Amino acid sequence: MSEVKKYVVVKDRVEIYKDFTLNLLYYILKYYIDRESLNEDEDIRNHFVWCYNKACDDFKKEEIDFSENDELLEYFYTFYYNQFYKYDEDLHGHEMDEKYYVDFWKNIFEFSDPDNRTLLSVLIEMYMIFDKSISNEKLVEI
Repeated sequence: MSEVKKYVVVKDRVEIYKDFTLNLLYYILKYYIDRESLNEDEDIRNHFVWCYNKACDDFKKEEIDFSENDELLEYFYTFYYNQFYKYDEDLHGHEMDEKYYVDFWKNIFEFSDPDNRTLLSVLIEMYMIFDKSISNEKLVEI
């Protein structure tokens, strides 16, 4: 028999994490020049880190600091590196536009299908990574 794991998920934090994720996406798309300009790994990394830092700065204004969470940065970098910067439309047969990414993240954070174990798994994984940014002291204030 498999072990059932229980997680406590605070809805307000899920909203904050979704807002951060969509804010990061906004900066990535807004300041993306084109594939030819950002084709070297170093340029891709620099662009992503700049966008990540912009999103973090926005949340610091609300006294929420994700900037020290290297695991979160790497999680998003890996995702966007593979699913945005290096995504090959010809290989996959379709373009992934802004609507695709917004819908993708909303499906995870709004969790409208409780039977979808994959979405639940991703939500819990992301939640736990995001939560490392928030000290126990801050949890009471949120």
